[in-house]
Amino acid sequence: MIRPARMSGTGQPTVSLRLADAGDISFLSSLARDPAVEPFLAVGSGDEEALRALLREPGAERGPDGLFVICADGEAAGGLALQVVNRRSRICELSHLMVRPDRRGAGVASAAVTLACRTALVEHGMHRIQLEVYEDNVPGQALFSRVGFVREGARRRAYWRRERWLDGVQFGMLDDELELPTA
Repeated sequence: MIRPARMSGTGQPTVSLRLADAGDISFLSSLARDPAVEPFLAVGSGDEEALRALLREPGAERGPDGLFVICADGEAAGGLALQVVNRRSRICELSHLMVRPDRRGAGVASAAVTLACRTALVEHGMHRIQLEVYEDNVPGQALFSRVGFVREGARRRAYWRRERWLDGVQFGMLDDELELPTA
């Protein structure tokens, strides 16, 4: 089981991740369909069945895999998913990152992504975390760069979205690139 993880800084909310359960699906699905969130997520991210498929089975010890609820100051503020995509090479993918619009700009997403990276790379021994964002998701690209991901390339015109072709910008972080806060 993943131990609770928390991050906070001066003037920033206390952020933690907890494994989502079936009771969280409605909140996460609704958030993914929010007009201020949906343009930044993959098509279908708000589908309840697809989100349910990301839930970890009760009692399962599968590594960092799972759908997580991002909590800020004790209340649900968003969600994200981690999936092991290659066990032998210890590669994990981060997806479904979403934060309630009223919680943006306070460091919630940065803290949550850092916690997810620490969970995968440090606690579960993953070697690499990777993700992909739409080219027009400039805030997302800035966020991932800020927390230590390296832009690795782009899949040119890979996605038909909003009546046009968009590149998929790929980011990665290796286990020795995670910057842990000092005590």
